[in-house]
Amino acid sequence: MNRSYLLGLSAIGVLLTTSPMLLSAPGMVQPALAQRVVEVTPPSNSTNVSPNAFISGQFDASGTIDVRSVRIFVNGQDVTSQSSVTPNFFTYRPTQSLPSGVNQVRVEYRNNNGEQRTLAWSFSVQGQPLQLTSVTTNAGVAPLNTGSTLTVTINGTPGLQASVLLVQDGRTVRELPATETSSGVYRVNYTVQSGDRSAETAILARLRRQTQSVYGAVAQPVAFNTSVGTPPGGNTGGNPGGNTGGNTGGNTAELQPRFTNYQDGGRVGRNGFTLVGQTRPNARVQVNILGSATVLGVPVGGEVIVDREFTADNNGRFEVTVPPPRIAVPGLRYRIRATAIEGNQVSQTTEIILRQQIER
Repeated sequence: MNRSYLLGLSAIGVLLTTSPMLLSAPGMVQPALAQRVVEVTPPSNSTNVSPNAFISGQFDASGTIDVRSVRIFVNGQDVTSQSSVTPNFFTYRPTQSLPSGVNQVRVEYRNNNGEQRTLAWSFSVQGQPLQLTSVTTNAGVAPLNTGSTLTVTINGTPGLQASVLLVQDGRTVRELPATETSSGVYRVNYTVQSGDRSAETAILARLRRQTQSVYGAVAQPVAFNTSVGTPPGGNTGGNPGGNTGGNTGGNTAELQPRFTNYQDGGRVGRNGFTLVGQTRPNARVQVNILGSATVLGVPVGGEVIVDREFTADNNGRFEVTVPPPRIAVPGLRYRIRATAIEGNQVSQTTEIILRQQIER
C-alpha cells in the first residue's frame, strides 16, 4: 500500500470528523481541501466551553497556505493582529471573557495557488456563575435630606438584571431598577423626596438571571431626614395586600403606576389576560409578573411570566398582555409589580395579586 493511498484515506477520515464545519470556495465546495484546517479548538458544536478558552486550529501538512492571507474572526470581529499564525497552526487567546451562549469563529485564507478558502464553526460558552460581590453607597453617617442623591453601586456578574430595594423602617419597600454602567458594575441614583422620612432604611441589592437571583445588603442602614409625612400612594411592596396604585395625589402618586381594569385580589381567566395601567405620559414602566400556586400545602410554580419594560402613550396609558403559564396549575396566583421611571425620578412600586378563576 503506497504512501499516497494512505494520505488519501487520512484525508477522507478528517473530512468525516470535521463535517459540522462549513467550507466554501469560489464556484463550488471541494471536499478534498477540507483537511487543510483540522483539529479546531474548541471543537465544532461543543458546549459548556470556558469563557477563557483558546481558539486554535491546525493546517494539515498535506497542503500549504499563504500565511500572510490568514484572517481570523471571532463573533464577527477581526482578531488576526492578536493571534499567532504559522504555516502549521493558528491560535487566539481572548483578551476578555467570551460571551455566554453561541460563539462563532471564521478563518479565511488562500492556498499557494491563490484559491480563497473560508472555514467557520461555532461552540457554546457556559454562563458565568451568578455572583454579587459587593453593595456600597455614597451615604455617610449623617441623614440624607430632601433633594439629596443616594447612589447605590453593585458589583457582580455582568449582563444581569439588577435592582435595589429600599426597606424603610422595616415596613415600606421600594424597588429601584439599576443600570449596568460598565461590565459587572450596576448603579442606582435616587433623589430623596419629601415624605421619605425614615430613621432606618435598609438597602438590599438583587442580581437576577431568568428565575435565579442572588442578594446582598449594605452593612449599615441609611437615615432619611425629610419633612414629616407619608408620600401619597405609599406602597408596602412585598405585602400581597399592598397598594393597588389607585391614589392620585401629588407628583409621586402620578408617576406611580396604577392598574385601572383590575384591583388587588381580582380574578382572571385561564387563557391569559390584559392589564391596563396609568402613569405619567411617556413614562417607562417596568413590569414583573410571577405565577405561583400552593397545592396540598406545597408551593409550586414560581414561573416568571412577564419581565419587561413598557412605554406609556401620550395620555399615560400602557397595556400589558399576560400570556397563560406554560404549565397549568390549579389555583394559580399572579404577583404583579410595576415601577415607573421618568428621567431621574423613579416611582414607588405598585403591587397587586390576581388569582385565576376556579372552573366548576
